Formats: sequence, structure tokens, C-alpha cells
Amino acid sequence: MIDFEAVLGSIYDIVHVTDAEGRTLYCSPKYGEYFGIDPKEMIGKPIEEFYRLGYFAPTITMRVIRDKKKVQTIQTTLRNRRLFVEGTPIWDQDGNLSGVVNTSIDITEQEQLQQELNEVKYIGTLFQSEMTKEKGRQKGNTCLIYRSQSMQQVAVMAEKLAQVDSSMILLGESGVGKGVLAKYIHECSPRVDKPFVHINCGAIPETLLESELFGYEKGAFTGADKDGKAGLIEKANRGTLFLDEIGEMPLALQVKLLTVLQDKTITPVGSSVSREIDVKLITATNKNLRKMVREGKFREDLYYRIHVVPLEIPPLRERREEIPVLIHYFLNVFSQKYCLERKLSDVCYPILEEYDWPGNVRELENVVERLVVTSHDSLITPAQIPRYIHNQQSSAHNGVKVDRLMQMQDAMDEVERQLVQRAFEQHKTTTRIAEALGISQPSASRKVRKWVFTGE
Repeated sequence: MIDFEAVLGSIYDIVHVTDAEGRTLYCSPKYGEYFGIDPKEMIGKPIEEFYRLGYFAPTITMRVIRDKKKVQTIQTTLRNRRLFVEGTPIWDQDGNLSGVVNTSIDITEQEQLQQELNEVKYIGTLFQSEMTKEKGRQKGNTCLIYRSQSMQQVAVMAEKLAQVDSSMILLGESGVGKGVLAKYIHECSPRVDKPFVHINCGAIPETLLESELFGYEKGAFTGADKDGKAGLIEKANRGTLFLDEIGEMPLALQVKLLTVLQDKTITPVGSSVSREIDVKLITATNKNLRKMVREGKFREDLYYRIHVVPLEIPPLRERREEIPVLIHYFLNVFSQKYCLERKLSDVCYPILEEYDWPGNVRELENVVERLVVTSHDSLITPAQIPRYIHNQQSSAHNGVKVDRLMQMQDAMDEVERQLVQRAFEQHKTTTRIAEALGISQPSASRKVRKWVFTGE
């Protein structure tokens, strides 16, 4: 007589059978090896009970019962095994659902092999990026990782502008990598062997900013160093001066900075003697300086002096093709830094690529570091990705939700207001806003005036 259990065991790693309510009728003896559950404990109990306890995810039996059709998925078990599962409905003679049969095959090793193949692909992309980057410089070690056409244009322009001494300003949201690009420009320039001084104008207290930037003579003020001190601008002499968050600089210091740019001289605090200075100036901001000029918060003459060549870095959500490359890069960086061997499961990449990354590359870097240091296993799974990233992915597919009644026109105006304001925050120009919202540029211009500038 044929032993059907032995036959099934030779074809599938796991066979699991439930009734029409999802209660277990049978499961293979090897269930415990893959799931960490004694098969005898499951008999007669709802399979959902074990799903809620975290023995596996996602669930498949209840989906088959609900949809009344065959369902396939990939499950991750408590013992970190990856199983390809097929759930098949069983019908009685009257056409009623009588149960579900789940058959599972272990694909953990196949997934790891695929992971290695993907890593080869990503390494090839990184190598291509490095080759593109190396064409523009032979010195320095700043890593500019890009894959999108928009960032390639930024990199090419940066390499070209590095060869001249014109002042340039880097524009873009917080975290897009303005500091990295500034260092890259310096390393592509003839000044690469000279100092690169990075000053965050928003990180130094206003009371100390002048003395830190311009330096001071001995006895210039109470508490000053008895020998005086050279300022950061002077330390950048013959090199590159990078003023990050230039919009945070007080108006009084903007006048002194303008003198430095116009006269190529610097006067320390407490001194009447000017010193010649030669720097390539790179500034950066995530603020609307033109608007600040209109509001009297930023000097117009300084604005035009630093705004000679603007270079805008697009946010990460507009160059999503770079997300897997950056993830792979940061995985290597932090795995080496903390002496840990960590890899990301393939199913994690789509989740991370769909997230909007409001903190841009800096946020992505922080998330990858968190995954590396908090993971207990070498393979990082979706369960370890922060909940807020999953939540955005879920809400993105749920559409607009209504939680109270209002007049139809009021509701339409409110949705339009939020869409236009968010589009303006992300894209700034009416041409790009029009493309994002699928409307004409004149229409986008009218809506921006209505909802952004007038607040009607």
C-alpha cells in the first residue's frame, strides 16, 4: 500500500491541511524544523493563532478561505527560513469549501544565491559610478554615488565648475548631500592640495560666529586667546571655503562677508589691518533666499554675489533608481565599520524604494546604519524595517480618506490646497509642479499664487 504521507514528503518540504474555518487537521512532522512549532500542538487549533504569535508571515490560509481561490506567496518563518507556499482550496461534492491544503518548499538557499547575484549587479553599478566619477578627478577620496540621469548632470556640471573660481551655491532639501558635493567639487579643482574648510553657519552661536569666521587679535575681547586666533575663512586661504546653511548668517556678518568677496581681504576682530585672502567660495542652503531678500532677512547684494552659479541637487524621491545603489553602499560601509556581516533581503528593496525619504540621503544612511547594528542575523528582513516606512507604504495605496462631512466644494478646495502646497515644497518651479500634478504651467502658476503666496 502506498504511503501518501511519504509521497507528499518527497515532493514538498511542508504539507499543512486545515478545515474550512482554518483549524489544523494535519501538518508534516518537519513543521517544527522550519517554524519552531510542535506539529502536535497545532492539531485542532486555528492557524491564525500561530500567525499572531509571529511564527510566520504573511498568512495564506485565511486568504484562500476568503478569496476561495489558489494563492501563492513567500513566507518568512520564526526560524528565518524562506518558504514558497501555495494554498489550494478543497471542495466537497456539493461545491462547498471544505478545507485548504498548503504546500511549502524551502527556498532559503535559492534566495541567498539570488541575493549574491543582485549584489554583483549593484557592485557593477557602483563600479560604473566610480569610473564616471574618476574621469573628473584623480585625487581625493570623496565618494559621489549616483545612477540617475539627473545626478549625472549634476556631477558633470560640478566637475566643470570646479575648474573655475566663480562663486557657486548648492541648492536642495536638507540631507540631499550638499556637503558631499561641495567636497567633491574641491577635490576636482586645482585647489585639491589646499585646505577645504566647511563652516555650518547655523551650528555656531551668533555671538561666536564673527570671531570664528574672521578671527581676532590678542586682547580683542574678554576671554580671547592671548595670542589671538586665525579665523576659519583665513584658514581656507588658497583653498575652498564652504559656507553651509548660508541663510542662517546674521545680517551684520553678511556685510563683512560681502567685503571679503569684493575686496579679497579679511579684517580680524579687534584689528584695523586687512589681510589678503584667496578662496573659492561654495555656499549651500535649503531656504528660499530670494524670498528672504524680499523680506529683508538677507542682503540683496550678497545674494547676487554668491548666486553666480546655482547648482540644484534633486531630492532622493525624484531619483529612486539610486536608492538600491545607496543602500548597498551604506550596507558595506556600516558592515565594515561595526565588523558585522549584513545583507538585505530582496523583498526589502521595494519597500525602501517606495518610501518618500523626506530626510533624503541622510535619512537613508541613518536607516541602513540602524538596520545593520540592530539586526540579530546576517540577513535583514522586512520585519526589521522601521514601522513608519511600512505605514507610508500602506497609506500610499489607501488613497484619500474622509473622516467628516463637508461641502463638496470645500473638500475639493482643501485637497487642491494640500496638493499644491506639497508640490511647491518638493519642486519649487511651476513647470515641475505642473508636471507632477498633471496640469498646465499657467494653471500651476495660478494655483501656487492662490494657495502658497496669498493663502486664500
